[in-house]
Amino acid sequence: MATIRARRAISGSELALRNSLWPEAAERAWDRTVYGGFTTLPKTIPYICRIMDDLSKGFPLSTTYLALWSSTWDNSFVRLNRPGDLAFASGFSGERAERTWLDRMRRLEEIGFIQTKPSGASKMGFAFIPNPHEVIFRLRAAKADPHAPNHMHTVAAGLTEGAFNAFVERALEVGCNDVKAMLDASASRMEKAESPSVGKPKRARLKRPGAAE
Repeated sequence: MATIRARRAISGSELALRNSLWPEAAERAWDRTVYGGFTTLPKTIPYICRIMDDLSKGFPLSTTYLALWSSTWDNSFVRLNRPGDLAFASGFSGERAERTWLDRMRRLEEIGFIQTKPSGASKMGFAFIPNPHEVIFRLRAAKADPHAPNHMHTVAAGLTEGAFNAFVERALEVGCNDVKAMLDASASRMEKAESPSVGKPKRARLKRPGAAE
């Protein structure tokens, strides 16, 4: 996993290489430190989007999710008082645009990538976007747990090992400390579950009446 110093070194070398290939890049690039209207996205977002689309086969969710995230102010919170605009930004149009958008929102909430609260007459007035890395780990745990509720098994069925591993590889590559911590916690739980019981007192056997000493 890259340290902060290593990431800064990589960023500097990438910038130097870019400028050697495109000397005018600094004047042409969009720079968030100069221009307004930006939000922060994890570098794992393509993998997150791939996973959520896999989890909802035939009903792509990633464009709706990205439209929501782009509506935040780096606070994981969205007001849903302009559903028509959000539906359009999500790629839906026509008479069924808002209905389709609402369906995608419900599916996103069902698998845990968003949470919503009502406002007035609207059942979806506000949305909160929890850490998507935690959502993915929770789904993976539910898929592997035979005691998890049936609806969680159904929801997590589309999470493949290949997609999860690719997501983890990218997360560690770019230095996602939360993913590293969740991996360590998961490994620790597995180690405890698999380790034999040591040092536990044995139960005393009760003697049957009349049994020989």
